Parts: sequence; structure tokens; C-alpha cells
Amino acid sequence: MISKLIKYLQEPYPYLYRNTQRLLLFLGIISALSFFFSYTFEPFEVNVAEHKMDYFWISFIHAFLPFPIAFVYFTIVNWSLKDDSRWTLGKEIFHLSILLLCIGITDFLIRDVIYDNPNNWSLRYFFEEIRNTFLVGTLLLIIVLPLNLERLIYKSTKSLKRLKLQAPNKSIKQQLVNIASFTENYQFDIAQFLFAKVESNYTEIYIYNDSEVKKILLRITLKELETQLQAFPNIYKTHRSYLVNLQKITACTGNAQGYQLSLEDYSGTVPVSRSNITAFNAYFSKMT
Repeated sequence: MISKLIKYLQEPYPYLYRNTQRLLLFLGIISALSFFFSYTFEPFEVNVAEHKMDYFWISFIHAFLPFPIAFVYFTIVNWSLKDDSRWTLGKEIFHLSILLLCIGITDFLIRDVIYDNPNNWSLRYFFEEIRNTFLVGTLLLIIVLPLNLERLIYKSTKSLKRLKLQAPNKSIKQQLVNIASFTENYQFDIAQFLFAKVESNYTEIYIYNDSEVKKILLRITLKELETQLQAFPNIYKTHRSYLVNLQKITACTGNAQGYQLSLEDYSGTVPVSRSNITAFNAYFSKMT
């Protein structure tokens, strides 16, 4: 049972907070729904005699205070997260739990602004505010996230069924390419190219040479590498952090993040992001 739970929490999950406009819209919707729920149904015990302001404004503060906290939190996560293709359901639940804890602590710190109660700074109210925050967030953590995971897996799997998976007809002939980076130039045979991915301020290029996979680390952006390889139609950007040689694809599976590509002579997988699935299907089908 525990092993199955751990495996489930390791399921890939889309990272939805990279786009600032989408993040603001998402937080705005959540805050509005939270306000409507709290003001309409009054889910927690209300002692009107302690209120320093109308319950409408108390509900408004509790609903919209998490907005700036969540925005700052995910801005920090965005800065620290280099490869969001490794995001999992477990990481999503963990970070949302930390966020709920921060919101609960903040709700405790502003009690003097909202409530006229001599015990505002007691441990009782400290744990009560955190408890109430997690009670509200439980719906998201244990119901919405798993349901969304299954929905996305089904959607990716359904899309994958429409993809005719076979190697592109046009093979890449052996040809030396010269990649110019900020500090050095590097040559390799394009027929040996497997994929490239972003790693901090560098790009890792993976090639299969002399019966082994070799990794080349160059100080170059993925966009610049893509530009230098644009003469080769089989080199395709499947993800914001990945360039892939379509000729090397041997298998494809679907998950909540999109597709996972298996490549010839490589033991790992390479992602196709959800936002790229439609374009990838069309381009790959055109190449075959």
C-alpha cells in the first residue's frame, strides 16, 4: 500500500505556475471562489461580538490575502526550478502544503487587525488558523489534484492513439556540424545527435558515439542551438528545455505532463510538453 502511494506521488504532474498571467488569473479565481464560499456558507464558527469590522471584509481579507503570498512563493519556486519536466504530483502537494502553512501563519499574525480578543496570540488560535487553512485546502490536495492527474493522463493517452509512431522517412545523413558557443566551438556528427536540454546557464548535448552516450556541456542557449541546427528538419523542440532528434524515437507514452519519448541507444526519456502535443503530432506525422 505504501509503495503504491509513493509510486503514485512520483507520477509526473504539469507545472502550471511558470506563466505570470496564468498564475495571476488562477490565483484570482481561487480567491474569488474562496470568498464566495466563506461569505455565503460561513464554514467556521463566527463570534460577531469579537469582530472589528463587518464579516464581508473579514471574508474578503481571508480570501484575498493568500493572493500575494502565493504569488511571491511561486515566483521564488520559478526562480529556483530549472527543469519543470521533473515536477511530480508529490512535489505539487508538498509545495501547496507549505503554501497553506504560510497562509495559516499569516492569518494568525493579522488576528489583532480583525478580532477583538485578548487571546489572539495564544497557541490555541495559532493552531486553529493553520487547521482552518488546511481544512479549506484539503479539497484541492486530496480531491482536485488526483482527479486532474487522471484527466490529464487520459487526455494525453487519447491524443497518443492518434499519433502514427514510426521513424521519419527522411533519415539524417552523416554530416559534421560546428556549434559556436560563448566560449568555444564544438563539432559532432548530426547523425549521432540524440537530444539537447537546458541545464542552468548551459545546454547539455547528448550524442551516441563509440557505443556509448556522451554528454557535451556548452555555454549556449537552447534557442541559439536550435537556430544553428535549423537546417536539419528532424531536430525538433518538444519542450521549452529540450531539442530532440525525431529520427531516434523508438517509443512514446503519455502522462499528465504530455508525452515521454524513448530514444534509440538512450535509457532515459525526453518530454513533449502538453502545450506542444498538437504541434508535435502534426509535425511528426508530416515527417513520416
